[in-house]
Amino acid sequence: MRTKRVMSAIAVAAIAGLVVSACGSGGDDAGSGSQELNLGLGEPKNLVPPNVGESEGGEVTRLVYSGLYTYNNDGSLKPVIAEGQPTSTDNKVWTIKLKSGWTFQNGEAIDANTFKKAWDYTVYGPNANSGSYFFNKITGFADTQSGADPDGDGPQKGAEPKAKELSGVKVVDPTTIQITLDTPWVVFPALLGYTAFYPTADACRAQIEACNEAPIGNGPFKFVGKWEHKTSIKLEKWSDYKGEQPSYQKLNFTIFTGSNNSQWAPFEAGSLDIAAPTPDKYESAKQKYGDRMIEADSPSTWSLGFPSYDNIYKDPKVRQAFSLAVDRQGIIDAIFTGRGKPLATFIPTMIPGYTEGTCATYCKTDPAAAKALLDSSTWPKGKKVELWINSGGTGEKILKAIGDQLAKNLGVEYEMKNIEWNDFLQKKQDHKLTGPFFTGWQPDYADSENYMGPLYYSGAKDGSDNDFGYYNADFQKLMDEGNAAPTIAEAHAKYTAAEKILTETLPVAPLYTGRTSTVIGDKIDFKSVDRNPILGGIDFVKIKLK
Repeated sequence: MRTKRVMSAIAVAAIAGLVVSACGSGGDDAGSGSQELNLGLGEPKNLVPPNVGESEGGEVTRLVYSGLYTYNNDGSLKPVIAEGQPTSTDNKVWTIKLKSGWTFQNGEAIDANTFKKAWDYTVYGPNANSGSYFFNKITGFADTQSGADPDGDGPQKGAEPKAKELSGVKVVDPTTIQITLDTPWVVFPALLGYTAFYPTADACRAQIEACNEAPIGNGPFKFVGKWEHKTSIKLEKWSDYKGEQPSYQKLNFTIFTGSNNSQWAPFEAGSLDIAAPTPDKYESAKQKYGDRMIEADSPSTWSLGFPSYDNIYKDPKVRQAFSLAVDRQGIIDAIFTGRGKPLATFIPTMIPGYTEGTCATYCKTDPAAAKALLDSSTWPKGKKVELWINSGGTGEKILKAIGDQLAKNLGVEYEMKNIEWNDFLQKKQDHKLTGPFFTGWQPDYADSENYMGPLYYSGAKDGSDNDFGYYNADFQKLMDEGNAAPTIAEAHAKYTAAEKILTETLPVAPLYTGRTSTVIGDKIDFKSVDRNPILGGIDFVKIKLK
């Protein structure tokens, strides 16, 4: 199972618990014989596939929808609606065969044309879908984008696009799709399991706001009623699903927001079924639950992001100084009792394309060098640092610890800016944060490119996850060369060279990766729990209840 993504600071407990958002239970007698699984969740930003770009929305969407592929535990593609793997002779033209007989939960049939219509809707500029950039290497993408925006209010207000359809997507027959890229890209098939490529029903696109509140999916679960914002999302098994069926009937998400986000107490009280203990409860949880705690290295990365679009943070020396002033191991020891790994790269160790020690120069603690760099930079003397975070969760403690270290090692004062998750996301995307911010990333697919391309390619507000306003021509050239490489090995060599530019210019200061500690409640058959070791997360469809 995979989830994208930009992660909330509420999910930072994942370093001591469950990756992403699915959390939740067990009191010792949490409902034997129940046909309901109860989980915790942060408030999603969106539930329509082309607009799902963060951990909470992704958790729900991948249960309600199914795409061409999902991901195996090694990160490789696992066919769902697709019949076999994508094929190509040149890495430029890709052909995908589909299975027959799939439908949406409203009865609409799913065939090759369904995917084309969904993807055309996703990329059409006036629709302003945040996931459209995942199609940007498909021929004709540029023609579907809105023109210049004279008012500066976003692409949806610009000139009409030249085209409404992707010319690079062809329906060969009802069970065959052909995708043509502008240039060869050996990594492209890995994207096809991501939520932006999920199909959407005609009825959903016709009333997109209503579909966001009560999705018309095609996955193993369907909505019961509507999304009760900041309260709950209730799902039930869809008996007509053509893929793997869950063995239980209902899946309930309780939504936690703001400072009221700890799911450990509800777990211990028996109202949730899987949970990540908070760092201060880790030792007692390990003793109490023993073998029912799953511990594993996490593919998520956590960093201090810099608003490179702000004149104050454009100087790389400022970013380098801040990075050298942070004691990564000290934060891990103090907040996570040593359970985590300082990042000296932009890529976690388990991800294909990882190269050791690429950020050895600036991803360490050196207060003297940090102070010297800041003094020689354009940093205004006496300026107070504004540190941004979404309210609630362990992330607040981490950012405060960073602020204390900046004050101690650089002699700068700081102020915390705490806002709700959706507001925080919007300000990040709109480039309106006025100082460094705590940011996390969970991969969409298992390749080093995914930790760089979506995040740092192009400094424009183009719908990508480049929330930093970062732009470097040499970095982009190397990424382009990697994308065009004929083999994965050659692509990774170029991506590593691109990563080394990031480690010098630091759009973010890499901080750490975590070690997850997830407790499975007694209501669940422990042998049925399947966690993806590369992309993180538990496969809730496979879970069996006692």
